[in-house]
Amino acid sequence: MSAITTDSGDIIHYQILGRGRPVVLVHTWIGSWRYWTPVMTLLNTKFRVYAVDLFGYGDSARNPVKYTLEHQIALLEDFMNKLGITRAAMIGHGLGALIVTEFCRRHPDVVPRMMLISPPLFDPGDLANRVPAGRAVMASRPLAVPSPAEITPSAPTVPSASSAMRAALLAAARAKGGLAPELEQIAAASVTPPPAQNPLRSLLGGQTPESLLARCFRRAEDAPSAIAVDTPRIDGRALTLSVDTYDAGPVLDTLRLLSTLILLAHGVDDPLIPVPNEDVLHYITVDKDNTLVPLLLPNVRHFPMLEDERFGRIIGEFLENPDIGSIAPRDRWRRRNR
Repeated sequence: MSAITTDSGDIIHYQILGRGRPVVLVHTWIGSWRYWTPVMTLLNTKFRVYAVDLFGYGDSARNPVKYTLEHQIALLEDFMNKLGITRAAMIGHGLGALIVTEFCRRHPDVVPRMMLISPPLFDPGDLANRVPAGRAVMASRPLAVPSPAEITPSAPTVPSASSAMRAALLAAARAKGGLAPELEQIAAASVTPPPAQNPLRSLLGGQTPESLLARCFRRAEDAPSAIAVDTPRIDGRALTLSVDTYDAGPVLDTLRLLSTLILLAHGVDDPLIPVPNEDVLHYITVDKDNTLVPLLLPNVRHFPMLEDERFGRIIGEFLENPDIGSIAPRDRWRRRNR
């Protein structure tokens, strides 16, 4: 067993295989590091692969105080710091996709590329207002995004880039005595963040790991042992608390603004996390056609690494190919004229 201990005494368990450039794998709401074994075996001849257990999962600490999304992000930061990993590709699945996305926002120089598998991406209902701000302001003015030091474990949500945009616009308007007409509607919006849009709470909140496992596999005996063996060991509070502060809009804003290469893979038949709708995919890929590439995988549910025989090759190409736009062209979602 490989493990480190945080400064507060909590154990972070991980497994490591291979040598070469580092790749960090972060699991979903059910299972643990264990279901990554086929991926680790495939990659270990070229990469040094780390699979980490989040708090409440696998052999990591069971400490309910540490089950919030913010503390799970801090777990990944502690893991990277204590192992001296200064730069790594990251692959996050479900819950892990949320964690590595926010980690990348805070530490963009550490993550040259990331793959998000079944990330929870939902339409917050205001994408038409978010898009102009992203396109018109971002190129000319850096966002006043709060620093990691300002984001504490007690913070209610991940900060909203759109709120920062509106604040910057209002400040600029006051300095110049007015706004261009096309920005009037954006700046008129309140700089107070809107109420959180949290579909995850109704989808996953109050569920047990066993009930989620049953949704992923039609029969209990169909569940791979690598998932089934660790599911009963999950502290159910870790599942509930990990979705409690989710906010759909800021997650999309983060993906929209990151310059990291991002491959997004989602099973079309995923029973846990719905496929992002067309408006969401349009929003996050504006001006990013070859740096943020969505793949929609037919006949695949929540665990493509265990269900799709092509998926190992897709991961290998993602890690080695500088042109991620050429990966799995048959499954690539493409922007349409609107």
